[in-house]
Amino acid sequence: MTIRFRFSKSDLITAAGVAMRPLEIDNKGGLFERLGQPGITERLTHEELADLLRQPDTAYIAGYFDRAVQDLRGRKPADIINVLAHDVRRLVIWRKAVCDAFLAFEAAGEINRTHAGYAKGRAKLSCEVERRVGEGMAAAKLARPGAEIITRQLPGSRTAFQWVRDYEGAGYSAVALIPETHRCGNRIPRWCHHSEALMNQVIEIYADTQRPSKAMAVAETLQLFVRENHRRAAAGASTVIVPSAASIGRRLSLADPYYVHAKRYGTAAANAKFTLFETGVDVTQPLERVEMDENRLDVISLLTLSGIWDHLPPERQERFEAGRRWLYVAIDCATRCILSMRLAETPNSSDAVRALRDIFIDKTPIARAAGCESTWHHYGGVQALVTDQGSAFTSDDFQGAVLSLGVTTLLPPAGKPWLRGHIETFFRTYGHQLMPLLAGRTFFDTIQRGDYPSEQLACLCDDDLITILLTYVVDIYHNQGHGSLGGETPNEAWARLVAKYGTPPVPDGLTLRRAFGRPLERKIRGDGVLFSGLSYSCEALREAFLHSPQRNVEIRADLRDMGWIAVKVGATWHPAIANQTGFDGVSYDLMQEATRTLRSKHRKDAELDAPKVRRAIERISDINRRAFALRELTPFHVTDLDVERHQAALQYPVRSDAERLGHMTPSADPLADGIQITPRTPMPPDLPKSSSGSPAQERTRKNRWRFDDES
Repeated sequence: MTIRFRFSKSDLITAAGVAMRPLEIDNKGGLFERLGQPGITERLTHEELADLLRQPDTAYIAGYFDRAVQDLRGRKPADIINVLAHDVRRLVIWRKAVCDAFLAFEAAGEINRTHAGYAKGRAKLSCEVERRVGEGMAAAKLARPGAEIITRQLPGSRTAFQWVRDYEGAGYSAVALIPETHRCGNRIPRWCHHSEALMNQVIEIYADTQRPSKAMAVAETLQLFVRENHRRAAAGASTVIVPSAASIGRRLSLADPYYVHAKRYGTAAANAKFTLFETGVDVTQPLERVEMDENRLDVISLLTLSGIWDHLPPERQERFEAGRRWLYVAIDCATRCILSMRLAETPNSSDAVRALRDIFIDKTPIARAAGCESTWHHYGGVQALVTDQGSAFTSDDFQGAVLSLGVTTLLPPAGKPWLRGHIETFFRTYGHQLMPLLAGRTFFDTIQRGDYPSEQLACLCDDDLITILLTYVVDIYHNQGHGSLGGETPNEAWARLVAKYGTPPVPDGLTLRRAFGRPLERKIRGDGVLFSGLSYSCEALREAFLHSPQRNVEIRADLRDMGWIAVKVGATWHPAIANQTGFDGVSYDLMQEATRTLRSKHRKDAELDAPKVRRAIERISDINRRAFALRELTPFHVTDLDVERHQAALQYPVRSDAERLGHMTPSADPLADGIQITPRTPMPPDLPKSSSGSPAQERTRKNRWRFDDES
């Protein structure tokens, strides 16, 4: 359908703050000139004008430059009838009905603009006005017999004729009939400038850091007038008029609220109170924006694991330390899904890095370990990560990990939590929904807490606490309707948006190990490098063993997957695969538990073979596996110091019998599997013996010496 607009040269169009008036209008569009800039024109098609008029920053005023419209603009309180109060709007509509009815009767010759003619047609005019506005006997719903009917009294002839003249002069615009009662009243100043200056002092008196009450500020202002009049009387001058206490109170109510609050409570409190809230950043895709923060839990818990607590005697349990844990949480802004959660003793960069690492993995096994019915499958690559300026997030370890992943980091200014509104809202949500269900809660402040004995009721251990938190997030929060999602649950929003947009790809395993892996140093051996009893090798390590004078290399290991590690040879990182098979996806905790069990059972065997370790890992119960998974989210996870201590305790590597006995097919590279050196033939009995005074002891050489043996 073809669109064509009709404009007058007296019209005004304001678009994005630029005022224009039409010069020419044709079938294709119009030529518009900017106000105050003669000669600056712009041509717009009718389609462009239609789009422009639909924009929120565009205003169109018909006949803006007409003389009558300009006269009305200075006298009338509004230029639109619907912005008036209901009673005033109804009065204007009635006045317009009077004018329209009068003009209609005048055109028919039934009334004229004389007092006698108006008086003659007054009754008929009244009935017509009632019909036009639906009042009196012409109302849509007739009143019951005997009910009172209220109608408006028609004005006198002089007033009616003035209304009609104003109505005609304004181009039959109802704006001309708006009452000008807003201009009524005495406009002469009630007090002299001296009284005005003294009365304004009430604002400064009230806006004081001592925070006086309004009544005190008004009373002190009145005392200023008393002292000023005493001074003037002593000097023989005229006294100033003293306003009433009510007038001074009204002047105080006109004060700038931000200025008063800032003077009484400080600028920081005023900024927090008078923050201009918005809906936040417009995010449409999953993991487009992830917010991460730390929060101290509003519950006092026992700072231990339940397995330790159950074996402590009662007297030790009474003296055990209790306190409040910190919680690291990451949330996806588009779907409101929680991407990671971790307990910490105190805010620190190590736990912040571990919480960041959890964003890139499927955490369903952890949810299963906590007994959750729903899956925790929300993970993927991150485009933008938003944190506050806490020491944990500004540390070199955290920033280095984020930058290594190529993630955009955003650090909003401190003291403005609304710039990270989604994570702050989640903390408030679980504070209102979950914390009231826990024994030992501390409430939001001491006033709400009252006499509640939080310390005496503390009974939750760390694994109990993380289990409760995971259950709330995975089974409750992700499956209940969210207000900001229009009643949709986070799980439903995740499924819908992932099906529509997908998720950014997760960083590859080598990048994750370089970004999050423990930086350790190992010596190059013939079978590669040794870590946690397993040897790892790659082509670059074998070449470095033969030709590189540098015998130590840096490695990065993922403690959740002992199948391979990252090794830095020269300036390049390479993946090094474990020489012993069957350890893909095996965590460091399971590996250490199986090794510890076998060593305590077979104390005489210095070395452990890989098949035994793998069978021991398979025998570890599901209960222990769930305990290891939950412990990873508590402050009792494996630290760098634990890795070094365990490595020092494991003096012997885990070997594979099949590889050592040659049952496996060796690779083409002799260095990949090692070269077996056979012993020489025994000495003939006629050879001379040692010249030592003591007889030589028999020595039995084992047929497993290799040139890569570190001992």
